[in-house]
Amino acid sequence: MPERSLTSVPTAVRDATPADHPAIRDVLRAAYQQYDTVLPPGVFGTYLEDILDLDTRARTGRLLVAERDGRIVGAVTFYEDAATEGFGWPSGWAGLRALGVHPAARGQGIGHQLMEACLLGARRVGAEVLCLHSAAFMTDALAIYDAMGFVRVPEFDFEATAFLQIGGAEPIKIIAFRLDFSNHRNTHTRSTP
Repeated sequence: MPERSLTSVPTAVRDATPADHPAIRDVLRAAYQQYDTVLPPGVFGTYLEDILDLDTRARTGRLLVAERDGRIVGAVTFYEDAATEGFGWPSGWAGLRALGVHPAARGQGIGHQLMEACLLGARRVGAEVLCLHSAAFMTDALAIYDAMGFVRVPEFDFEATAFLQIGGAEPIKIIAFRLDFSNHRNTHTRSTP
């Protein structure tokens, strides 16, 4: 019997369990590996350690995974109150961080499905805004955020090497975005956080 194509298998978005952490780390490591050559020398390793710190993010947010055919292919952290993320967001905004899709599963709508789960979660808790940080070198992500209607909020930008306490490295600006639900067009979500 031939193996089914991954694209023909439905994707489910669900809350992660601690048992999922190794698979989530594998997905995020693969998803963020492309930035190793983009970031200044000595920065990527520390940046990746921060992205892979699931224990900290699980205490303040909800780890969500996209699963296909029993395999985790994507992940994101959703914050019902973005202030708990620790980046200076106002209380009452929802947020998300460290969205990643395994490179072998990209182009199949998984990132969009994870974003939609965060949008639905934000609406469920009554947040008026969903916010996130990104970087100029994350061009694919920026295109998705723009298409979804996110707008820049520079007052919440920060410098990554200072945050990560990496001395002597070239500064990396982390840029902030928000999506106001009063301005967001309705979308249909097939999965829930």
